[in-house]
Amino acid sequence: MKKLVYVGFPFKHHKGTHGGYHQIANYVNYDYVVDCSCFMENSSRNPRNLIDRIIRHVVWRITSRPAIPWYLLKCIWIGLRWNDIVFHFIYGENTYCDIKPFIRNGNKIVCTLHQPIEWFRNNHWERKLKSIDEVILVGRSELEKFQKITGKNNVIFIPHGIRTDFYSPDYTKKKERMLLTVGNWLRDYEFANKVYQKLLEQDDELKIVVVAMPKLVECLAKHPRIQCLSGITDEELRNLYRQCSVLFLPLKRYTANNSLLEASACGCNIVIASDYQDNSYMPTNYITLSPMKEDDTVTAIYKTMKDTVNQPLVDYIQHEFSWEKIGDTIEKKYR
Repeated sequence: MKKLVYVGFPFKHHKGTHGGYHQIANYVNYDYVVDCSCFMENSSRNPRNLIDRIIRHVVWRITSRPAIPWYLLKCIWIGLRWNDIVFHFIYGENTYCDIKPFIRNGNKIVCTLHQPIEWFRNNHWERKLKSIDEVILVGRSELEKFQKITGKNNVIFIPHGIRTDFYSPDYTKKKERMLLTVGNWLRDYEFANKVYQKLLEQDDELKIVVVAMPKLVECLAKHPRIQCLSGITDEELRNLYRQCSVLFLPLKRYTANNSLLEASACGCNIVIASDYQDNSYMPTNYITLSPMKEDDTVTAIYKTMKDTVNQPLVDYIQHEFSWEKIGDTIEKKYR
């Protein structure tokens, strides 16, 4: 039986929350855990002085990383000591380095990748992708594109998971006339602002709540019925999902994201506006898709807005995307 090794970390905004791909560590019975948190913290901080800046420059030239990846020594030690090891780099973009020359033959490298294919279109990453034994993508649309780079039939789709024990509907409360937008990554708030203004002009009762980093929502016009929040707790966010009559996600690229899964598990009525749609997760009978056109999106929002729980979507999420199911898939595939 193979031994599984977790190589990963929680992003800062996911620490202490119920979100993030690092949750997989609670649902896969990993034999060893290699925590990369210190490396990520050192990589993200600014240089303290000139000497620190010089050291970083040298490290970057040698490793293509802003800090020394000491965690790789633990990976190499495990890979030298035992056979039948499967290393799972849960954020391959951030932590993967080719350790194959330093570990026993037969030990395997698996990377989950979250960025779109364009992010990897450079000599550095195209070379690294070819050294990975198996690539897990959290969306289906680019499987063939990644396989063209790896040159092997070694790219598979395993979706992102969600804590369905925490994110769930509240059947005791009626939904408010509220539109909710959540998230930072790949969000188009300039487009959202145009949609918000049209909605507010047409609907005197509608309230809009936006949960995002303050810098991203600076483009939003000030309005007494637009409330911008950041740094809220998971419990507060869950309450917003439960209260809103429609969740609106303006996406530059529609692909896997935490907000979509969280909202779906809470029974939101969802509108996604995007001109690039990788619909790997939600069949269109559970959500509404719209092109990034203001009038089309406004129409879609009004058609989708309801004061009741989207129960078919809740059932679908619980069956397909619970972390229990994703963890079981990983175990069966690599154990």
